[in-house]
Amino acid sequence: MKLRSFAACVGLGVVAIAGLCQAAEPTPSGSDAQVAAEWRVHQTMFTYTGMTSIYSCDGLESKLKLLLRLAGARPDMKVRATCSSPSGGPSRLASARLTFATLAESGAAPLPQDSAAAKTPPAPAPEPAMGAWRRVALATRKPFDLDAGDCELVEQFERDLLPYFTTRAKESHLRCVPHQVSFAGIDLKFEVLAPPVPPKK
Repeated sequence: MKLRSFAACVGLGVVAIAGLCQAAEPTPSGSDAQVAAEWRVHQTMFTYTGMTSIYSCDGLESKLKLLLRLAGARPDMKVRATCSSPSGGPSRLASARLTFATLAESGAAPLPQDSAAAKTPPAPAPEPAMGAWRRVALATRKPFDLDAGDCELVEQFERDLLPYFTTRAKESHLRCVPHQVSFAGIDLKFEVLAPPVPPKK
């Protein structure tokens, strides 16, 4: 059984100490027939700029891994956060170096952001795989470890990191207001090319 815990909220400025949160398993619904695909590795920097919630380094890493996994990233992702707080607590300035693999249809053109990025060392060659289209729906407490105070993080994830995934039919109705927490603020749906869900035994 996986343990879960709430992020701490303080006043109007939610303090998301999410390092205690265990990411939930993705629960996308619906899929098409499997298609030929390939794993492509991406390397990028992510700098959190939200005003409502602040995260510890562990908390930011945990939340980013959760969002990456829900969107279909390969489990061997690496997320290394750097924060301004020397004590390891919530930090107003936080960034993370990410290395993660996503599925693309076989023969698809390289992403512009990958072509422009300096890679040291270079990303490995794409690996053949099979993929299937899966529906992903993100909302507060769906999954359980996604808090209302994570709205700006989800908003920035959609803008900066979701373009690395092969998606379609995106419906974004995020309503994030700085310094305010709304239970209905997170509303993001999309279909993503991801590993097929193993059949239930």
